[in-house]
Amino acid sequence: MASIRERVRKDGSTTWAVLWRDMDTGTQTSRTFDDRREAQMLKDFLDANNNSFRLAVRVASELRSQSPAVRDVLTGHIERLTGVESGTRSKYRRMAIKHIIPALGARPVDRLTRADVASWFNALEVAPKTRKNIHALLSAALETAVGDHLISENPAKGIRGPKSAPRRPAVFLTRPEVDVIAETIDPRWSGFIHLLAASGLRYAEATALRPSDIRFKDERAMISVHRAWKRTDDGEKLGTPKSPRSHREVTVSRTATARLQNDLKGVSRQELVYTRPGGAHLRNGWFHENVWGPTMVELDGQGVLLARPVLHDLRHTHASWLLAAGVPIHVVSARLGHESITTTVNTYGHLVNEADRLAADALD
Repeated sequence: MASIRERVRKDGSTTWAVLWRDMDTGTQTSRTFDDRREAQMLKDFLDANNNSFRLAVRVASELRSQSPAVRDVLTGHIERLTGVESGTRSKYRRMAIKHIIPALGARPVDRLTRADVASWFNALEVAPKTRKNIHALLSAALETAVGDHLISENPAKGIRGPKSAPRRPAVFLTRPEVDVIAETIDPRWSGFIHLLAASGLRYAEATALRPSDIRFKDERAMISVHRAWKRTDDGEKLGTPKSPRSHREVTVSRTATARLQNDLKGVSRQELVYTRPGGAHLRNGWFHENVWGPTMVELDGQGVLLARPVLHDLRHTHASWLLAAGVPIHVVSARLGHESITTTVNTYGHLVNEADRLAADALD
């Protein structure tokens, strides 16, 4: 701990010297003050910061700052965002509370340095993509602070992590493989599995379906997608689909229609078609843990699948079937509800090339 020594000059005036062994340099150090209160303040700061003069000065500087704390800047940025859904705003709040505020939240925004942000960023123990998203949120909030003239520059700007590992490749299933999954899974979910593969609906969209969303024409079901499950601060709730283009109508084959009609039996028009036993919301996590996961373990033992798929691979599989059949990629994009065809091309462009090669081979 630091100590204070009172000294009397030859002229009779009194000074107070603060003595400590500095943690950063390892040397015995002292500072002399004419005011006893200033000496006591330095001693208190040193004692609270393990005898580091550097940290003590920093803490004192932060206490003198009149700028809002990072947590207030971050919270204000999230609340002022426009054009985002409540679920997205809730996700940002959770991200801030869990990953940013504990480490940086109390710091006055004008005292936040690039070194602070870099140290925080490097210490995040999350997946590379998640870390990138968390950093993007902080950087956007600090950019808002620049615009509000709270700081002159964004200390998070330009900080980058190492290149992330390649994404897990999508598993494109054959029709027999989808049939095997549907036959192996609990029979109550067989139709659900076939619907995901036959329609390309997102899981959150398929589990939000009601009979009132489905009409029939020429022995085909036409599914109106205008609802999906969303995460909010109060749990998952029904809301709008992922993006404006996700509002769409998807027609399924006669075979898929027959299976869907079987699943609709006994379900009133405003009830959810697919639920957990007892009628509860068919949460993705619950389905993976209790249905999909055990089914995959069983199929692994049989060795009937070339690769283990995740549930979302049924959506990828749907796209691959369409492209293999020669359906134009812009039609596939609209059917999947992608906001931009670029997403479709980036995800499935290689399948278009393969389909084109098969078409050429068919002419030989």
